[in-house]
Parts: sequence; C-alpha cells; structure tokens
Amino acid sequence: MADVTPHQVEPPRERGRRRSERSHQAIIVATQELLVEVGYRELTIEGVAARAGVGKQTIYRWWPSKGAVAVDALIAQFEVSATWTDTGDFRADYLDHLRRFATLVTDPAFGPHIAALTCEALHDPAVAEVLQLRGMGPSRAAHRENVARAQADGTVRDDIDIDLAIDMMYAPFWFRLFTRVVPLSELDPVALGQAVLRALEPRAVDGGSD
Repeated sequence: MADVTPHQVEPPRERGRRRSERSHQAIIVATQELLVEVGYRELTIEGVAARAGVGKQTIYRWWPSKGAVAVDALIAQFEVSATWTDTGDFRADYLDHLRRFATLVTDPAFGPHIAALTCEALHDPAVAEVLQLRGMGPSRAAHRENVARAQADGTVRDDIDIDLAIDMMYAPFWFRLFTRVVPLSELDPVALGQAVLRALEPRAVDGGSD
C-alpha cells in the first residue's frame, strides 16, 4: 500500500469500516476452509478466530454462534457458484442454474455441511434465523419473482401455485441430500430440469371435437 501523506489521511470511521470488512471476509474464508478440513461438528469459534487472525469477540460481534457463521460462509460460497443468472429466458436460466446447483450440492465441501446446518436450525433458533434471513428467505423470494415473470410471459402455466412450482424445481435435490436413499450424484440435473419444465409449461388446448 502506498504511503499516505497528511493531506490524504482518511477519517477514523472510514479506516475502521475497511478493517471491519477485511476481518469479516477473513472470518468467512477461514470458516469455509475449516469446514472442508475438519467438518461442521469439529468447527469452533476459537479455530475460526485463529485462522482468520481475529479475536473471538470480533466474530461474536456479527454472529451469535458457530452455526450462524457457518451459514454465512456457505451462503457466500453459494453466491459465487450457483446464483441464478437472469437472461430473460426462464427455461435456459433454470437449466443453467440447476447444473451449477447440482455441482455445488454434490461437492463434499458444501452439500453435507448445508444439510447439517439445516438440521441444526431445527434446534438452534440463531442458526434458523440466519439461514432464513440470509439464505432461504431471499432465495425463495427471488425464485417467486422468476416464476411469476415466467407465468406472465406464458412460459409457465398460470394455474399452478408458485410455491409448489419452486418445490418441484428443487425438491429432488434436497430429498436425496437428506435421506441418501438414492445417491445425489446420480441425479441428472438436465433430465430433472426438462421434466419439471414439461410439468410447468402451459397445457395445450384440445381443439378436437367430443
């Protein structure tokens, strides 16, 4: 970093904000790395703090528990790898997203940990709150908008409940991730996507006579 002359000195508030951003990012990266190395069960706030080079109090400033910081770390990974790219073509966008989503949830560095945290949310209100506010809530809202636009342009039939449509779009992944009845790796995202799209597309009008 270049030296700062007296005329270039930034106000203390700005310097503090930048330090906080660096610390926040260091904590997220440290948590991601430790989830891969030791798994969620062995993850500790002390370990994250040591890896990130911050004090435990810095972590607790933003997160109430290890589960909460782990949720944010996994959501950050999701945002990089599997966010929905909106080109205006619902069919193409959904298939593209499904391929990237499948790659992410079958990754041992992500899938098992998001499953563990989802189960943790059943017992830990702090984890449940972070998962809803940072993950499931915004994701669901964005998907509702995508499906609503597809209904408006005639790509998706207008007589289907939007939340049911979203469930159909992703439920097989979550079912296999949690139950392991059938290997998740054997689920073909393209075949699933095409089957869902056929179910969601407007029904053909029968022009034949009785």
